[in-house]
Amino acid sequence: MTDYQARDRLVGELARPAPRRLLRFAAGGTAFLLFADLATRAYNRYDSIPAIRTLVNVDVEANLATWWNSTLLLAVAGMALTAALLSGADVRPGRLSWLGLAAATALLSIDETVSLHERLGEVGRAWKEWAGGTLPTHAWVLPGAALAAAGTVCAVLWARKLPRDLRHGLLAALAVYLGGALLTEAFNGWARENGHSTVLMLGTIVEEGLEMSGCLVALAALSRYVMLERDPASGHAVVRLRDG
Repeated sequence: MTDYQARDRLVGELARPAPRRLLRFAAGGTAFLLFADLATRAYNRYDSIPAIRTLVNVDVEANLATWWNSTLLLAVAGMALTAALLSGADVRPGRLSWLGLAAATALLSIDETVSLHERLGEVGRAWKEWAGGTLPTHAWVLPGAALAAAGTVCAVLWARKLPRDLRHGLLAALAVYLGGALLTEAFNGWARENGHSTVLMLGTIVEEGLEMSGCLVALAALSRYVMLERDPASGHAVVRLRDG
């Protein structure tokens, strides 16, 4: 082995753990917030701690849990934006495709902060009045499901030209995220309507856990395509797209 090969190998070994450490930190932060919500919820039954409960309660807005979920979505958007900036004219998917993914995840981050999806409740109530029926969950679920179905079709079509592992990783991330943001939240709406407080409490933790886990899966998949390495010649960190 030459000196250059030895140096390249050493640099590669030093560079690889960085994304893994960041992913482990993100996973640890997610687990901590979910545990903090459960622990403070249990303690609050014996001794009221409203300020701390509000800070980590995953069922309310404008707190630490909301900020963390929004940050994970913005991290996915940032990775997609980086891929767009590094994509050349002959690379598929192209720059516009990556910008579309960045825009979609940024919109989800905005929704996490200001609850855009709940504005669909008016549409859902109008649909119920037109159909003359009732929906035993949140009013926004039906129009939200229609948007999610359309988005899923677009995502599957978009992902067809991705490398197989990246395609499967991002589609798995979407499935996990929708499992929390739509399916579990629809179930939680039913639990709320029927007064099942314990089921609602556990379901809310599952819902937020799935949403955050979906972001983690997406970050793990993207980190194998948008690669952080160190240039052996200059010693500077460089970001590049994986070949193939």
